[in-house]
Amino acid sequence: MTARPQTLSWLWILIGAALLNQVTVHLVRPTTTYKLIALDADAATVGLVSAAYSLLPLLAAMSLGSIAQRLPSLKPLLLGGTAATGLGAAVVAFAPHITGVTLGNTVMGMGQLVFIIAGQSAVARYSVGAELDKGFGWFTAGFAGGQLIGPLVGGLLLDGVSTAGPGSLPRIDLALWIGTAACLPAIILLIWLRRPAHRRGDTGTIATTAQPSTSTARSSSDGEDTTKPRISSILTRPGIGSAMLASLCLVATVDILTAFLPLIGAEAGVSPAWIGVLLAIRAAATITSRFMLPALRRRTGRSALVVAALLGSALALAPVPALISSALLSVIMMLLAGFFLGLGQPLTMSQVVESVPRSWQSSALALRLSGNRLGQVAVPLAAGAAAAPLGAGGAVWLSCLLLAGSGIEQLIRRRRTER
Repeated sequence: MTARPQTLSWLWILIGAALLNQVTVHLVRPTTTYKLIALDADAATVGLVSAAYSLLPLLAAMSLGSIAQRLPSLKPLLLGGTAATGLGAAVVAFAPHITGVTLGNTVMGMGQLVFIIAGQSAVARYSVGAELDKGFGWFTAGFAGGQLIGPLVGGLLLDGVSTAGPGSLPRIDLALWIGTAACLPAIILLIWLRRPAHRRGDTGTIATTAQPSTSTARSSSDGEDTTKPRISSILTRPGIGSAMLASLCLVATVDILTAFLPLIGAEAGVSPAWIGVLLAIRAAATITSRFMLPALRRRTGRSALVVAALLGSALALAPVPALISSALLSVIMMLLAGFFLGLGQPLTMSQVVESVPRSWQSSALALRLSGNRLGQVAVPLAAGAAAAPLGAGGAVWLSCLLLAGSGIEQLIRRRRTER
């Protein structure tokens, strides 16, 4: 009778750690844009620094996925990723120049990759049957919770500060150090992580082997496959490429909002506090949609929800740069955008997991993250170039085009599948 609460405890600890990790990341990253403005950086530099967050993770994701698949315990990866996130944030806070800020973003991005791969692998291993969407939904809701708290706190810390010029750097650096500190309770929380109680006969911390016991095994669409997962083998599975493209566009869009909305606000004379509120509103709507996901899935197919996420977020975000000075309209658009953006990520995780054999899952999720990081490198660089002639709003409009393109591709693929 007590197995159920114990079974869920590992997920709640992961959710809490994810929330605290994202408080650090989403306080530090928007504040980093203000630090770059104070250091007299232009839009192209903002795009470059944002891309640096994902450059090293792009190269390392598949290797880390293979490591996560083989390790008997995921706890060291979760702790190491959290520690690296905090270290990178500290480097950003300490750095007196753009090069140091770029280095800190790179370390922070690597830490986040390690944590995400380990966390997603844990959800894939221990979520049973129909609980897969719920497990990913709640785990990513923890991320959205941090994405709400981080920019809101950062904006309040910078309220009333002119972010132009080096005179604002002490206040900006203080906000960055406060963001760094959020990783400390995440480390403490992860120390208490234990494996699910339904792994009867096991003790100790959360762990698994590449071939889980039958009590927790969840068969993929075609059962187990003992062959080594290769990139080409994973990508040729039906639906994988489409799911990865959708995930790439959704993640890159959140990155663009995090890095460029402060720049859009600075161009329009909007305070950092209000930008923090808008980013928090986006995250709150994302949390709402992710907790609603199990109910939505009971009524609507997964592919239809992914299409809605892509096209809905594109339509909602397109007017945001022009409406940034209008409190009511910008809030409405960010609420809509956040709701739709929140639906896509957990659904694409489930699409990937259910398209491969169980023994390939960590590698497939890592490949999906590689695609995400590719988008997080390429899209900010392209967005920085688009912002040169169009202003910072050009970065958001570029993201909207990518979202719409992926939504159309999903719609065409869905119709072909139904024939």
